[in-house]
Amino acid sequence: MDLKPIFDTLVPEEQPPSRVDVKGAIQAGRRLRHRRRALAVLVPAAAAAATALVLATGSLTAPGRQDVATTPSPTRTDALRPVAEVWPSAVTTIPAMAADGSTYWPVTAMSATELLLRADKSPQEGHRLEVYDTARRKATVLGEIPNVRDYSFPQGVELGPTYILWWATVLNARDAVDLWVLPRSGGTAARVARISGPPMSIDRIGVLRDRVVWSVKEGGLYSVPITGGTARAMPGTDGLHLVSWPWAADTGQAIDHQANQRVLVNLETGKRTPLRAPQGVKQMRCSPTWCMGMQDEHAVVWRRDGGRPQPLRGTFSPTFSQIRGDRFVNTTGLDVYDLTTGQGAEIGPKAMKGVVTISMGLSSSLVISWDAPPCANPCRQGKAPELVVLNLAAVPD
Repeated sequence: MDLKPIFDTLVPEEQPPSRVDVKGAIQAGRRLRHRRRALAVLVPAAAAAATALVLATGSLTAPGRQDVATTPSPTRTDALRPVAEVWPSAVTTIPAMAADGSTYWPVTAMSATELLLRADKSPQEGHRLEVYDTARRKATVLGEIPNVRDYSFPQGVELGPTYILWWATVLNARDAVDLWVLPRSGGTAARVARISGPPMSIDRIGVLRDRVVWSVKEGGLYSVPITGGTARAMPGTDGLHLVSWPWAADTGQAIDHQANQRVLVNLETGKRTPLRAPQGVKQMRCSPTWCMGMQDEHAVVWRRDGGRPQPLRGTFSPTFSQIRGDRFVNTTGLDVYDLTTGQGAEIGPKAMKGVVTISMGLSSSLVISWDAPPCANPCRQGKAPELVVLNLAAVPD
């Protein structure tokens, strides 16, 4: 269904509005009227940076709700088409495991035809980063994630213009984390810095051409040169949390998730934009162009520069839902919306027995993946398991 007419109504008004906990997200979903499917949200212990959904048997359908008379919204009552029908060029299948038995975890999109994957064999045997070419259907190793016996599970993998960044807790040192980078084109990983004290309480990282930046759970940003050095606090960032460079907000992963975001800051220019939530909206989060939140137990979205909140299917939780690439949003109803074109699609398998995991990627991710049905599309490698991957970087403009 084309939802563009709905989003075309998001025009400024005269008075424009200026990784909920998991349990809360589930409880909010259960309060929806006429709910037809059960939904549970979890964070896998072995991949804390990845958010996943576990679905019961069957497929999700739209909860039946009454429309707002003044603003008809098909997104609240009509079922969306499967994502493979809406954006066929952006959906592909990849092997769920490498040839050596390592499990693939999609990290993010490197381009419209390239997926960054983390390959995990075991805590003892280590991890590596690979790039999967969806056009050639071939994976290439970029590099190893080193010294697995000395570190915790690699966390917060982020893609930059020239480097891939991650961090890990040092197991043989007290209260310390290491920041690592690997060339985007492949090669040998290098340790950028060892961080201890207050700067080690990382909640989000980012990598630029010449430096690494991150925010801490208590608020505030730090940076260190890509070539190494001492971590230094970034002036004027007290209380801020990195969203995705160069944007920061006053809400972070450790902040009250019911709280509304109050400011959006451009860290390159220093411009601070105050935000005001429309009446009744909670959990508001904003990108440069869009805002999203909860209103009357419904997920709503509107233009940041003004406009009337419009309802979407499902609910919104800052721990699971996010505005991706200042264009896409996902809800706990297993729907993804392209706010630029007004299209929406249903993600996940339509008919599968048992339990299915849906991964939202790692950190600032532009990929969403889920288990493919046995012998899907069709079986290319006997009965080897596969993943279905939605690459948001491949969605047409």
